[in-house]
Amino acid sequence: MKYVCAWRQADLGQTDSETDSKHAVTRGVCDSCAANLSSIAAERAEPLHDFLDRLEVPVLLVESEPRVLAGNKLARDLLGKGVGEISECGAGDVIECINASKPGGCGREVHCKTCTIRNTVTETFETGREFVHVQAFPDVQVGQAVKTMSLEISTEKVADVVLLRIDDFSEAPAASPGQSANQ
Repeated sequence: MKYVCAWRQADLGQTDSETDSKHAVTRGVCDSCAANLSSIAAERAEPLHDFLDRLEVPVLLVESEPRVLAGNKLARDLLGKGVGEISECGAGDVIECINASKPGGCGREVHCKTCTIRNTVTETFETGREFVHVQAFPDVQVGQAVKTMSLEISTEKVADVVLLRIDDFSEAPAASPGQSANQ
């Protein structure tokens, strides 16, 4: 597959698979544009979600706390959220994790210490390590019911933010007797 920078339209070359690409999430962005992502976030020359809409995969832009700064249209549609429902929220709030609605909020409950999503984003911030297709099984509020979801994410640090790509967000298959879906 041939990749072209989503912003400058520069040719990024060809790759046969996602794992052959140089970057886990920004495979559609040249190094120059990726390096400028944080200055764009600071300047807000255009709304961040408009900027991110140029990526052809569902992506959330996350800062170090970690809090979601913005998400592109594909991510918002996948999560059933509007622009204002994603900005400046914890990832748990964005996916409606049941722990995010507890008194401490997203990132402050005892369960948050073992949250795969939070720990993956945090490690990407701390080490710069990219993660591809990490699976998590958060319990989320869906209407009046709590459901275990299957969430697959990839992360990449770009300057001082992390791009979190949502590879899958669907209801987890039912666990077999004696096995929890969260395992």
